[in-house]
Amino acid sequence: MTNTNEIPEPESMLDVKNVILVGSGKGGVGKSTVAVNLAAAFKAGGEEVGIMDADIYGPSIPPMLGISGMPLVEDGKMIPIIGHRIKTMSIGFLTREEEALVWRGPILHKVLRQFVRDVN
Repeated sequence: MTNTNEIPEPESMLDVKNVILVGSGKGGVGKSTVAVNLAAAFKAGGEEVGIMDADIYGPSIPPMLGISGMPLVEDGKMIPIIGHRIKTMSIGFLTREEEALVWRGPILHKVLRQFVRDVN
């Protein structure tokens, strides 16, 4: 019997071995710092790592890694930008720094789904 609540893995996630979610119900507690340091530590240990920065209110991971710009698209998939040998995809790459975002609900859900399905 199949669990009907189970969501099938998108094809783009089939090669992903582990996922670590860094989150908090409060802002300004160091989530991005923890995420970048975890990624750097795993990379230093020889692992292949990437960061998906879904912070729509203040994506700080690109500046922490010293990267910016718009991701290239190849075969319909966005190519992560690499900083300090860490593949990174961030909402910060898709918006202008001075632009305020009011994404909620369905729009935010669609963007996050695209990050999972349409990023190489």
